[in-house]
Amino acid sequence: MRKGKFMKKYNNKIKLANMLLDALCELKKAKLKHLQDKLEKFSDKCSEAVKDSHIFYAAVGKGWFWAAEKIKTKVNRNLCDFSYHLQQFKNLADDETKLPKPADIFADLTQIEDEFGELNFDFEAKIVSVTTDTIVLDDITFGSFEIRLFVDQISKLYNESPYRVIALEPYPAATDSSVTHPHVSSEKLCEGDGVVSIRKAIEQGRICDFFTMVVNILQTYNPDSPYVSLDDWCGVCCYDCGYTVASDECCYCEDCDHDYCSQCSMYCQICEMTICMGCSFGCPDCEQQVCQRCTAICTECEETVCNDCITEEGICNNCIEQRKDQDNEEQKEESTEVPKAVPTVQPDSMGKTIVHA
Repeated sequence: MRKGKFMKKYNNKIKLANMLLDALCELKKAKLKHLQDKLEKFSDKCSEAVKDSHIFYAAVGKGWFWAAEKIKTKVNRNLCDFSYHLQQFKNLADDETKLPKPADIFADLTQIEDEFGELNFDFEAKIVSVTTDTIVLDDITFGSFEIRLFVDQISKLYNESPYRVIALEPYPAATDSSVTHPHVSSEKLCEGDGVVSIRKAIEQGRICDFFTMVVNILQTYNPDSPYVSLDDWCGVCCYDCGYTVASDECCYCEDCDHDYCSQCSMYCQICEMTICMGCSFGCPDCEQQVCQRCTAICTECEETVCNDCITEEGICNNCIEQRKDQDNEEQKEESTEVPKAVPTVQPDSMGKTIVHA
């Protein structure tokens, strides 16, 4: 039984080694195709230079100096492109990376088991992976990571990364949930200075070295190029301005249920509850900032004011002042009004002539 399990594991490693070799052959093919493209561009520049040379020779011979100057400017401009494509071609042509033998890849896979304890592979998904130990940087525990190498993506090495770094017990940055490590964002590793070495290891089929280099980057903190610095990792991001503050320095708005920095928050001047600027209300009467709970609507003008600027009857101070002004105006008008003349009532005998007998 134990022998059968050993043989199955042995055969799987042989199968995996052949699968990796096929992927490296595709990578070699892609690299040669890339070299072919560079060679074609270089050849096009050479043909263009020959064509410009004939035109320039003819222009000079016929005394067309203006045309000759124009051709010279074009040639000078193309020489820069010519040098660039020549250097690109030389860089690719000088690379003498050779394909490894199946036995070398098999030995490398065995070394991975010795280094990491276990080598995981999924033939259907064409994934080779290892799991790291728990990563701890400056007393912050990030948990373990799974490094997945997608075998069918190796041929795209020159255009995109064929592997992912996945947090198994994610403790993301407080400011960005996609950053699970100072140098890992959206499962992609910032390789820094190790980009060339990692690419070379994959090209040469040194899969164990590839995994080892990735783990070394995960175990090292570079303060010059993190996605999120360790100093800001446990902080709280202000919902308004995005500034990161310590968790004990943030302000929580009970109205919108978000955290804010001290610059983007305030307290209600009536109940002293903490609120953000967006949830605050500026009273039009007294101009003090209050929360929405400490406001009321005037029953007369229907304007919203703070509770300090409204009476128990539900009337705002402004309406009360208008009432007083109106009453004073009415009283003033009554006091200055001229009284109407009252007709005089005469006695019955007034206006009659007395006749003596």
